[in-house]
Amino acid sequence: MSAEEKLFSTQLKEVTQTDHSEAENSEFITTLMNGSRTSRDYVLLLSQYTYIYSALEAEVRALVTDPELAPIFDLRLERSKRIQDDLALLLPLHGFTEIPRALNGTLEYVRQIHEAAKDPARLVAHHYLRYLGDLSGGQIIGRLVERHYAVSQDALSMWRFEGIDKYKPYKDEYRGKLNDYAVTSGRADALLEEAAKGFVLNKALFRDLLTQSQQSALLSA
Repeated sequence: MSAEEKLFSTQLKEVTQTDHSEAENSEFITTLMNGSRTSRDYVLLLSQYTYIYSALEAEVRALVTDPELAPIFDLRLERSKRIQDDLALLLPLHGFTEIPRALNGTLEYVRQIHEAAKDPARLVAHHYLRYLGDLSGGQIIGRLVERHYAVSQDALSMWRFEGIDKYKPYKDEYRGKLNDYAVTSGRADALLEEAAKGFVLNKALFRDLLTQSQQSALLSA
């Protein structure tokens, strides 16, 4: 890896570090991960992901034949079908007859993904945030949800990536492709800026989920 590529990777980490940490430490996600929430809260989270991944994957598929984007836009990463399969098992167990409506934070997230698709470098930022997050911290989420809330493996397919045997080498290769893509200052700047927005959108989503969970708890009390 060249010095220039390292510089971009360093910039990407530095630009998003504060927002990344704040998103990871949002009350909703930290309490979900320490076992002090409920499996219903996990279902609420997964339900919002249906809207986000549907938007992302529709935009990715529209650009996947672009030779510069194809190395990054690996369709094996798609999560929508797996989320739908998990929810088909989980929703009835928690009294839902349909997927809960999209929250305001989700609607804004979806809107931003569609807007980002007008500049492929910005869409790459969302692709990177979601899928490398799923291959990293997402693996911890899957294990903790199973441990704390007795969610069966059958309903945790969101966190399994068939066809990718070893996640760390895959993530390293992905970062290499990302560095190769961000060869111009225009692409690099757009990607860095959009990645920062992505974490802000995640924080807003977690705030909305916390409010939704609290309201649901009051109604059922």
